[in-house]
Amino acid sequence: MKTISSYKSLLYSLVLFALFGAIIWTINVLGQSIFPGYKLFPLFMRSIILAPLLMLCYYVNYRFIEKNALNNEILKFKAKSFKLYLGGIALACLLLATIWVVIYLIYPFEIIRNSGTKVNFATDLISYSMGNTLEELLFRGFLLVAAIRLFGKIGAIFFVSLLFGLFHLQGLGMTRGGLTMVITTFTMALLFTAVIYYTKSIWTAVTLHIAGNLILHTFGFDGTNNGLFEIRFCTSNINGNLTLLIYEFVIIAFALFLFLRSRINAS
Repeated sequence: MKTISSYKSLLYSLVLFALFGAIIWTINVLGQSIFPGYKLFPLFMRSIILAPLLMLCYYVNYRFIEKNALNNEILKFKAKSFKLYLGGIALACLLLATIWVVIYLIYPFEIIRNSGTKVNFATDLISYSMGNTLEELLFRGFLLVAAIRLFGKIGAIFFVSLLFGLFHLQGLGMTRGGLTMVITTFTMALLFTAVIYYTKSIWTAVTLHIAGNLILHTFGFDGTNNGLFEIRFCTSNINGNLTLLIYEFVIIAFALFLFLRSRINAS
């Protein structure tokens, strides 16, 4: 009876946390709508809105974990683990380099300077740092720890990753582009979770998340040619499904490696 009661309490906490998360994210989206663009003033106003939301989200995560007597180790920021957090940045660089090397072997390309870009690295760094940290706290803090208690490690991995993928349907709907976004963010969520399993810290996933987005979008490796550089393929006969498959395969391979390493280290 005690176990059933604790599971009911945990499920109730999950629903309540989801409600808090929805409110926090809605306020964030409203801030982006009211103050759009990347000039100094709108960026400053969005940051003013998002900073307290981040602190609130961290507090809510911590309180729900404590309330349900769960392990709060992953939320702690430890100075001695700073090398692990830097490792998240290194992993992002290695991951994207691997993906593009494999693509290059199939579809050779050149990287050229994009003279028409208006990218500002400083504003991108601030935006991604705050936004991606919020996403990690919403999906891989209390939610992940609670899901492990409810569904076990494997079940939690797929549950949280699926939620993260569906979360990115915003503004896309059930279209081909929306489905592609769900698939890619689902597999990235697998990697973020693998990093947390391996390092026992959400902050390594945070640095990986931020660095990955910065490299993809700021430097122009997301295929939109809106970054500092442009990818120019030597042929126009590019199979989009194959490049997507390469992307997914490399990410899943990295995630599996980290999951296996975390199991070996735990044994």
